[in-house]
Amino acid sequence: MKIIVFSKFDMAGGSEFRCIEISNGLSKYDSNEVFLMAEKRVSDKCRKYINSKVKIIENCFTSPKYFYEADRIIIINSDSREFSTLDYWMGKSPRHSISIDMSQFKNKKMYFLYNFIVSPSRHLNDFIIYGIKPNIITTNIKFFDEITKQDRYEKVRILPRYILGSPIDPLRHKIFVRQPLHKVTFGMHSKRLDNKWNDEIHNLITEINARYTPNQVEFRFMGIKSKLAEKLKKIDNVVCLKEDEELVSDFLSKLDIFLFFPSWKREEPWARVIAEAMVSGCPIIALDKGGTKDQVLAYNNGFLCKKYKDYHQRVVYFLEHKNIIPIMSKNSIRISKDFYTDNMIKKLMEIL
Repeated sequence: MKIIVFSKFDMAGGSEFRCIEISNGLSKYDSNEVFLMAEKRVSDKCRKYINSKVKIIENCFTSPKYFYEADRIIIINSDSREFSTLDYWMGKSPRHSISIDMSQFKNKKMYFLYNFIVSPSRHLNDFIIYGIKPNIITTNIKFFDEITKQDRYEKVRILPRYILGSPIDPLRHKIFVRQPLHKVTFGMHSKRLDNKWNDEIHNLITEINARYTPNQVEFRFMGIKSKLAEKLKKIDNVVCLKEDEELVSDFLSKLDIFLFFPSWKREEPWARVIAEAMVSGCPIIALDKGGTKDQVLAYNNGFLCKKYKDYHQRVVYFLEHKNIIPIMSKNSIRISKDFYTDNMIKKLMEIL
C-alpha cells in the first residue's frame, strides 16, 4: 500500500516522534511505500531518526499528487484543530492557502489520530459529502469514551473508532531491571514548555532532603524549564541538564524511578516519555490525568498521583522499600512490550 503519514513538524517533540516511528514501522514491518508528509519542513533533529525507506515530502501541499495517489492517509492531529476541518484542506485556514481537489479524495480512507485533543473530531462528518471515509483513532480510553458520552460528537459517533498508543523502538533504549542498593535516583525529562514541569518539584525535593541524605537519594532532570532549574541547581543532590544534553537512552539508564510531575493542569493523552521510561525498565510515579492510567498499572509498575501529598508519599515509599523497585521494574518491562513498534504497527495495519 501507499501510505501517507501527515502532520506539522513545528518542533521535535512527542507528536513528531510518534509520526516518525509510525512511518518507520510501516516501512519496516510491512511491504508498504510510506510518505512522511510535512506541512512545512522537517527539522534536522527529526530527520536523523527517519528510516531511509521513508520518503520525506516537505511543504506537502505544493505536491498534492501524493495525497491523490495514496491508498491510506493518516493525519496526526497533535494540538492542531484545523487538520480536522474541510477549510484546512481547501486552503481556507490561517495555516496555508493551497486548495486540495477534494474530488480526488473520493472513496479514500483517512485516519485522524488525536494524540493531544480529540474535540476537533466532531467536524469529520463534513468530509463524508466528498465520498471520503473518515476514521477516528484516539490514544487513550478517556478520549475514546468522550466521543460516546458527549452530545457534541453526535454526528461522528457512527464513524469507525480505534485506540492506538505511540510506538517505541526498544532498540533505542538500554533495557535492564533497576536494583539500587543504596542511593535511589528519581528523574524526568521533557520539553522546556512551562506546563510540562510542576513548580512543586522544588518543594518535594526540599522535603525529601530534610529526611534523607544525598547518599540515599538523588534527582536528575533534563529539559527542565529555566526558572525551576535555577532553584534546583542550588541543591547538591540535583542534576539539571539542558534539553537533549544527553541521549534519552543514556539519561533514562541513570534513573531508578521516573518521576512524571507536570503542571496540575497538564493532561497528557499518552506520554511518550512515560512509555520510554517503562521500556527502559523504570517504575513510574505519575500524575493521574489523561491517558496515564492506560500506561501505568497502579501498584504494579508504579503509582498514580492526584495531589502533592501523593507524590511525597510515593517517593518515600520507594526509599523505604527498595526491594519493591526491581519487582516494579520487571513489570514496567513486561507491560511496555505492548508499546514496541512491531506490536503497535501490527495493530495499526489491522486498522488500515
